[in-house]
Amino acid sequence: MDKSIINVKRIDCTGCGACKVACPVDAIKLEYDNDGFLYPVVTDACINCGKCAKACQVIHPVEKYPTPKAYAFMATQQIREVSSSGGLFSLLATYVIGQGGAVFGAVYGDGFKSVYMTKAETIDEIAPMRGSKYVFCETRDTYKEAKELLEAGRQVLYTGTPCEIAGLRTYLGKEYDNLLLVDFVCHAANSVKAYKAWLKEFTEGKELKKLDFRDKNFYKWSTPAVAYFKDGTVKKQPYNECFWYNGFLEGVINRDNCAHCEYACAERVSDITMGDAWQVSRINKDYSDGIGTSLVLVNSEKGEEIFNKIQTELKNIITLCEEIPLEEIRKYNGNINFPQKQSPARKFFFSHLDSMGYHNALWYGRGRRWDFGLVGWWFASNYGSALTYFALAKVLEKMGKASIFIPIPKLDGTPWDDDTKNVEAFIGKHFRIAKKRDKEHMHEMNHFCDAFMLGSDQMWRESTTKLVGHTFFLDFVAQGKKKIACAPSFGAGKYSKDANLRMEASVLLDSFDAVSVRETSGVDICKEVFGVEAQQIIDPIFWVDTDVYDEIAEQSTVNDLPEKYLFCYVLDPTDEKIKIAERIAAERNLEVITILGMREAKYTRDKWTVGRIIDNASVEDFVNAIRKCEYMFTDSHHGVCLAIKYNKNYVAIGNVARGLDRFTTVGGLLGLNERIISLPNQGEDDVVALADIDYAPVNEKLSYEINRGITWMDEAIKRPVKPETPMYSMLRRIVSLEKEVAALKNR
Repeated sequence: MDKSIINVKRIDCTGCGACKVACPVDAIKLEYDNDGFLYPVVTDACINCGKCAKACQVIHPVEKYPTPKAYAFMATQQIREVSSSGGLFSLLATYVIGQGGAVFGAVYGDGFKSVYMTKAETIDEIAPMRGSKYVFCETRDTYKEAKELLEAGRQVLYTGTPCEIAGLRTYLGKEYDNLLLVDFVCHAANSVKAYKAWLKEFTEGKELKKLDFRDKNFYKWSTPAVAYFKDGTVKKQPYNECFWYNGFLEGVINRDNCAHCEYACAERVSDITMGDAWQVSRINKDYSDGIGTSLVLVNSEKGEEIFNKIQTELKNIITLCEEIPLEEIRKYNGNINFPQKQSPARKFFFSHLDSMGYHNALWYGRGRRWDFGLVGWWFASNYGSALTYFALAKVLEKMGKASIFIPIPKLDGTPWDDDTKNVEAFIGKHFRIAKKRDKEHMHEMNHFCDAFMLGSDQMWRESTTKLVGHTFFLDFVAQGKKKIACAPSFGAGKYSKDANLRMEASVLLDSFDAVSVRETSGVDICKEVFGVEAQQIIDPIFWVDTDVYDEIAEQSTVNDLPEKYLFCYVLDPTDEKIKIAERIAAERNLEVITILGMREAKYTRDKWTVGRIIDNASVEDFVNAIRKCEYMFTDSHHGVCLAIKYNKNYVAIGNVARGLDRFTTVGGLLGLNERIISLPNQGEDDVVALADIDYAPVNEKLSYEINRGITWMDEAIKRPVKPETPMYSMLRRIVSLEKEVAALKNR
């Protein structure tokens, strides 16, 4: 059994470094990952002694002290002017050094590009420790140094984040009477890589003399960013103009563990806690003069003893020390109550940081800008539509691309059917959805998206164009924005004969930077009707692994499915289909579970008379029903896709009215066309005669097609944007003139 910290999850690790200093053979290294967060790495030198695990606060959580008393505290103005808030640290440090002790605190290093913990034994040495750094701090060997001093009988003051204090406590393994632990109300530990990127842009390459996040020369008691340069110049930004704070305070650049921090509460792991007494004037206006007031939490008996001593021995440099109600002051100091949540778009900050720098990447990390606006039937009341767009966005996410789903308006402005709300709710759990706009305002999305991608499903149909205009040809997208068509469909393998519709669609399609289609027939239509070269790729619903769908299925609320059953997903029930389903169930001794089309169910429920119907099934219920079934019967293209994805035996009833090409394209690519039954030419006997599927060759072909599709999309993303053609410029001008004429007529 491995006794090391190797099994501690990254999302729980605080980076305190206790494991490294506890290791007797130096088998643990601390290394920064690609996003700039420090993590331990257990090397081959490990002797499996278990000492690192014994020192780990994740494995051995530190007991917290009871809810403390709270105080408002001020040192003299001279001390507070060089302190973050009320100057408590300076007084505690002065007291300990006066006892012949040592103080551990955070200082800048490497030209203000990093922060690390170090030791001070004189009053002058504590000066660099003053002031909030707002940067992750390396503890280095200070735990070991502190222990040596403690064992020698020296008084030690160790200050740090709550997790650094907890790390020291687990490393030491016992209490020391001569150790005073002081933490502060911590917002989070952030990425050193992000900090360096911000610093480079903020300083514009100039050499720093000093950096101060709590400078009181210009902003009094606040959280600005002020840089003093060696050439004598100064650059300053108030907190509301400094984008470092947006990343920090909005959970974009912080460590994973900070989002579920165990120490973001009033009950602490230190003897004394320091913080800002924000809004203390609400309690008593005399408790704030604009220079800074400390919030002090006295957590332990030792902390109370030392706190009382400094009030006596250093009373000449204390101007305020009054107990205040904790329940009132904590209202204005969020991290005494709860940890900072991670930004949902955090991953996109880091995927853009190297190429774009801090400030530009921050737009993506804050969810204010997106690489792609996704356009299509993602919201349609159809399980397959929802899942194919979900899969597409997941693949883009894996590529580090942020996506936003764009709602599509009808030309007449009427709402879509109520079932679309269920799909919107599903997509909204996983991705950002843009606000709804009418056709005239769709162009506003150009302000927020770098590029646009048309997803899969039937969008290039005459009936669709008459319903939503040329939105699915991306007519609202501005010049210079990339446009990609990723496996859309013409449906029944043809396009309108309407000359006007064809002409406008031809011009718009020609402006796309890359075009792919779902069916092989779509390649011919693009070339023969529109003069556009297109490539056939397999439906993106195949592109994600089944474990991604498993996560969706686990959220199903249908918990009473039979052990073995035939799952029927039917859009258009008929007597012939019922007979086939009954025959399959009888031959294989299976119960029957059915989900009808989401939109169609209200009209078709009475037409399906076999087995149990799951009414009002969610997308999660749908995926779960496929995942757990023994055999699948369907007349849906996406039903077939998921049956194949889960390696289920299935039979598909080819749906000519909705388009047979989608079935034959997938069947042809994967060698499964024999699974398609055409009514009325075939029937029950043909279904029963089907052998079970050997999925080994099918999965090999599917893997090839998935790779081909994703590779196509990756190459399409990397292509330069096509210049605007004269025909496209003319079309834009015609549309603009038509709007002007319409406006004149309405006067």
